[in-house]
Amino acid sequence: MKVIYPVLFYEEKDGEYSVFVPDLQKALNTSASTCGSTLEEAMSMAEDLIAGLVLNEMEEGNKIPKASKIEDVSFEKLEKYLNIENWDYVSKFKTYISVDISSFAEKWGKELIKKTVNIPKWVNAKAESLKINFSKTLEEALLQKIYKE
Repeated sequence: MKVIYPVLFYEEKDGEYSVFVPDLQKALNTSASTCGSTLEEAMSMAEDLIAGLVLNEMEEGNKIPKASKIEDVSFEKLEKYLNIENWDYVSKFKTYISVDISSFAEKWGKELIKKTVNIPKWVNAKAESLKINFSKTLEEALLQKIYKE
């Protein structure tokens, strides 16, 4: 399944890009913005932002926000909404970003998979007596190891 949203790009004086997805920002009442140090990175970040927000809505059983026509999305509305005056940018443009939600879901979705692990019997007994959630604890430990927090 693909979704397509109009996206607003601002090229900043330092060469980086600020990116906004007004339809998702408005519909989900969230900060649907990201950035990138290059145009390519900014576009990739926009794809990730759209995919993450839409996938989350789908997994929560909510409707996917409707996309506007690109001509109905305006820089002026965004700047007014963000309460920004005299934004010092080099250029700005709008374009559509298309995202394949299915491939994103396969890679990053919340679908659970079953794993079999072996732990010492005494650890199992102690953890059960403390009513520790094994799945949650393993997930937290793996995330900590992955991101070395």
